[in-house]
This record gives sequence, structure tokens and C-alpha cells, in this order.
Amino acid sequence: MVTKLHATERFVINQLIDRGVFTSTLTPRTPQATVEAVMALKRTVTQQRINGYLKNLVGTIPENYQENLVWLLGPLKEDAETVHVLLATLKAVINIPELQGDRTDRAVLTQTVVRQVHSEVTTLDEREIHRLITVLFVDRFKLFIPDVPEYTPVDQDQEITEYWDIDPEINRFAQAVVTHFRQKQTTPPLNAVQRLNRALLIKRSLNRATTSPQLWQVLQDNRQAIAQQWAELDRFDLEIGDDYALLLDHTRTPSRAKPTVVAIALARQIGVGIPLEKLNQKIKQVAAVLLPNYPINLTLVKQALTDLGLVTIQSDFVTPTPLATRFMAKTQSEEEPEHDSVNDPKTR
Repeated sequence: MVTKLHATERFVINQLIDRGVFTSTLTPRTPQATVEAVMALKRTVTQQRINGYLKNLVGTIPENYQENLVWLLGPLKEDAETVHVLLATLKAVINIPELQGDRTDRAVLTQTVVRQVHSEVTTLDEREIHRLITVLFVDRFKLFIPDVPEYTPVDQDQEITEYWDIDPEINRFAQAVVTHFRQKQTTPPLNAVQRLNRALLIKRSLNRATTSPQLWQVLQDNRQAIAQQWAELDRFDLEIGDDYALLLDHTRTPSRAKPTVVAIALARQIGVGIPLEKLNQKIKQVAAVLLPNYPINLTLVKQALTDLGLVTIQSDFVTPTPLATRFMAKTQSEEEPEHDSVNDPKTR
């Protein structure tokens, strides 16, 4: 039976899905929805209901450190090197003198943080460290907000100085995450539905060809119950076709990234598939037609092909999945004049 969630419980769970953490720091600028969720989380019954829902969904409950939740499950489950950057960044930031106390100005030089992390993570160069910090703290945890000067004189040839505006939650976040990584993490035994839901959360799509026959049959037999589990969060629709399953997220907007547009167009054009050695040339051909005069990044297109589940690569052969025909790519000439986008014709 699906747990019927209250709005505050749904808010906390969606934050955990998006960020992996939910912290209880309150400031005068904290949105009202967050304030209500923090207050609700103080009640044992709220914690039990959140845990019960997530346990049934994916078999893992969040860890609670003084009402700060950590739930690191998903596509960014950290490897050892990423964890090293994560912990070194936290150490660097919480020790910055300018961030001590209740300062309202919490902007720090990006380069200061990157260099401090590099002094501890010497196996990576500063460019890669900057990329990882951005992935973790800007994109995922949303604790660093990029900040550049609002006005740079056009007649001055100067390098723009980048800052990160650090969220006041960083200290509570650091305490919870450090405690999490100090403890031994184990994955409990999972039933078939929990394994399916984990795969859907991480990949957002499944296809019959790469899913075991047993799991695919479980999906077909329980499609309504599984769809109801996801629908309870008021953001997901589970679409199940003959050969694919797709977890649609209403909080995501159509992609406007050019590599994604090219990836979808390519996946729809390769028929039964092509040899891996011909993939780069095919990307160039598709991009030349779809986005003439635009220098497409081959690596980003190939990443989009796999991230979106558009192809499988086995034995040096690239094969489109059923999802390849599920989406539609439009160029700017077919849409509004400023952007390229990937549209989902069945949900728009």
C-alpha cells in the first residue's frame, strides 16, 4: 500500500531526490515551504512516514543527523576521488575567515577555493577540481551560487573574476555529510520492485533489451502499483510501453542543449545500429545538417546518447533503444528563433 504523503513530507522527499540532503537551517530569507517542512520534520511521525515511503520505494531511508537528512542515492553516488574533492571543499570553505559568523556577504573567490582543494587533492588539476566542485556544490547540492560582477567596462580588456556565494546551510551540511562518510555504508537486501525503482530513479528510463526478463515481467505485472508510488510525489509520471519504461519529471524543462538535440536526431537515424568506429563521423554528419556552422562537441553528444538511454554499446556496435523514437528534436528554425530544444511530444 502506498503511503499517502502530506505536502511537507512530499517537499522533503523531493529535496532529497534533487539534492541528496535536507538541512534544517532557517534564516530570515528561508522560503515558507522550507520553514514548514523543517518544523514538520521535528515530529517523529513525519520522520516515520518519510522513511516508510522511501523504504517501500527504493529500500533505503535517509540518515538523520540532528534533523539534517542525508540520502545519497542516484546518478552521483560518489566514488573515492569525488568524495575526496567533496570533503576537501567543505574543509576549505568552512575555514575561510570571511565566512565566520553571521555575515550577509558570503561571496568567496572561486579560485581561492579551487587552489585550496588542489593543495589536498593533488591527483587532479585545477580545471578538473573546478568542474567537480561545480557538479557537486552548484548543480547538485545547490549550496554555491555563481556570482560575477554585474558590470564590466567594455573598454577594459580584463579577466572576469568569478565568485561563489556560499549558502549559510554549509556548516550543517558539512556536519551531516562528514558523519555519513565516516560510517560504513551498506545496501540492504532489495525486492524486485525496489530494484526497479532504484534503476528508474538513477537512469530515468529502462528498456526491455537491457533489463533482465524477470525484472521486466515484474514491471509489467506491477505497473499500476509502481506508477502510483511515483505519482504520490506529485512530480513524476511513469510511462510504460511495450519495450521501454520512462520516468517523466514535471520539474524538468525540455533540454535546449545542442549536443542533446544532435544525440536524439542521431539515435533516430541509425536504423538497426552502426559500428562504434563510425559513430564520430555520423555525429558530424547529423550536426552538419541540424546545426550548420556550429562546432559540435563529440564527447558531449556521446555522453547525451548514453545519459538519455538512447543507445546501447556492446561489442563495438551502437544500437538505438526504443527510447530513440520517443523524443523529437527541433532546431531553432522549427521553433522559437533563439534556441534548439528537445521536445516530448506525448507530454506537451
